[in-house]
Amino acid sequence: MEKRKVILPEKRFAKASSEDLNLSIKLSEEKSLLTNDEREYILDINELFSAERNDCKRYKIFGKIRPIFRNMYSGTTSYGPLSEQLALVGDGTGTYVGYLPYNEFAFLRNDVYRESIPDIDVSSLSTFTGFTLSKTGTTSHQTITPMEAPYHNWNLYVSYVYTGDTNYPMKYTLSGNTVQSFVSGDGIPFRVSDNGVSYRLTSPMDHGLGEGEFIILDDYPYYVNSIGNEYYNSELFVVDILKSQIPSGTTTFNNTIVIGKRCIDSKNINETTSQYYVHKLKTLTNSEDYILDKAGFENQIFEHERKLLFENAAQQNDVLVERNRPETLLFDFKEPFVLTGLTNNLNYEPTELYLSILFRNGNGYFQYPPKVGWKMNLHNEWIDTHFSGTTKTLPPFESGMGSGYTFTNSGITFTSGTTLPIGTILTGAFVEYNPYEMKERIISESYHRIANPTTIFNYDQDDTQPGFSGATASNMFGVIYQPHHRVKVRELSPYTETSTSPDVDNIPQNARYFPNENLWKWRDVYDYGYIDDLGYGVDFPFMNNVHYVRNDINFYMRNEKSYKHKADGLFDFDSFFNKNSNKNNKLNRNRNKKC
Repeated sequence: MEKRKVILPEKRFAKASSEDLNLSIKLSEEKSLLTNDEREYILDINELFSAERNDCKRYKIFGKIRPIFRNMYSGTTSYGPLSEQLALVGDGTGTYVGYLPYNEFAFLRNDVYRESIPDIDVSSLSTFTGFTLSKTGTTSHQTITPMEAPYHNWNLYVSYVYTGDTNYPMKYTLSGNTVQSFVSGDGIPFRVSDNGVSYRLTSPMDHGLGEGEFIILDDYPYYVNSIGNEYYNSELFVVDILKSQIPSGTTTFNNTIVIGKRCIDSKNINETTSQYYVHKLKTLTNSEDYILDKAGFENQIFEHERKLLFENAAQQNDVLVERNRPETLLFDFKEPFVLTGLTNNLNYEPTELYLSILFRNGNGYFQYPPKVGWKMNLHNEWIDTHFSGTTKTLPPFESGMGSGYTFTNSGITFTSGTTLPIGTILTGAFVEYNPYEMKERIISESYHRIANPTTIFNYDQDDTQPGFSGATASNMFGVIYQPHHRVKVRELSPYTETSTSPDVDNIPQNARYFPNENLWKWRDVYDYGYIDDLGYGVDFPFMNNVHYVRNDINFYMRNEKSYKHKADGLFDFDSFFNKNSNKNNKLNRNRNKKC
């Protein structure tokens, strides 16, 4: 078909004369055959939405943090600015022994330095000449503005697992100072006890073994005859091995502690033996990439503990001090995170991100960086030697957080943390991965421990306490918290698919070839919005090409000395004492066990 353009004369050049224009139009047609697919196209809005949703890699991470903490360590300090703020045990008429002010633990400090404008009375407007700014807050130690307050003590980062460390040094300590040193790739520690016809192995963490499987000790597979004992939940921690299966001359069970690995099939040890390692995480955001503020309409059930002192250490009268303050906070990362170009430690696109909550120690009142341990390093009556050390660039310190920077005030040196750049490497969970099952299992989350140098705040943290031993100058007890919290963004199926060929439509990145079976195996990646009958799946709001992923976190900060639920997890029903005989109604876990 010809295309013609008609231009009026006056549009050709200026002041052109008008003309009568006639255009002759000829009618013509062109024909071509259409296939059925070209004639019919059905647009299904549900299919289009599902396709866009599953192709999207943009995640907006937000949620709520509820710090759960009781300030329990009372002590003394010679540092003036801190002594003035101690939440004293007494009312200020005796010795100045007290608790650190809650602001040193707070996510959102309220002791900020700010400018304020006084109220103006209406009657004084006729003589008003301008506002007079006044300043409130203290600058005796550091100047903290309202803009800096949410980032001074704690920083939040998005991170992911990029590799696993099989050579991370670990220790497991018993009460008699029996110490077992090993590396993460060796396996899980077990205590050995003679149980008559069998040896009983007790792990401080969930061993993951089942009856009929095998445990490899000193490179030899032993059949697991039974798991558990008379205590509730003990199947997660106890393994029995009959002596009749142990080769003569074996000395493995003469040890107090042995290190074991799970094996599914003794005839296929290479493919069915679990691998053990520590997650290594890498940060993906900066400390300025999120907003933290109070939740507007939620209060915690815990008591707000404040006291009006008759006099503080600076001889100031009627001073309000704060020992505990319940907080409920909202966090929101400003920009959606784009999950592209990343592979995790198993060489496929991550299905989990992490919210890493790290203690920055802005005021420098604590040791920095924190020390890292796991559940096996937490005991009710003694301190594990795993935490012993003074070299900040080596374990057990979280060396990825750097050594901080120091400043001196009143002759005392303080070490404050710094913000972390993108790509900072952090230490995560202790993990078992079984290549045959193609599945990771978290043995224990990692924990950070923070403690005060005795030169700044002394609560006898470097000395043996009644019922709690092992503290030294290089291994002081303090406060323990879990830094890394999972943010699931995709779900893998609990089952495995198989094929003799890798040429399968939509085969996921986690597919792996098993030469002994001549099979390819993988776990399906579930679509967003699909939840199976076992509850596996994720279903986030999806709008404007963004997944909105909400995570609410109860953030526990535990006092290492007084927190008494750090045993294996074994306890019997007799351990529940009557309220009349135990006013605190505490649970005495495994009270007859010696370790």
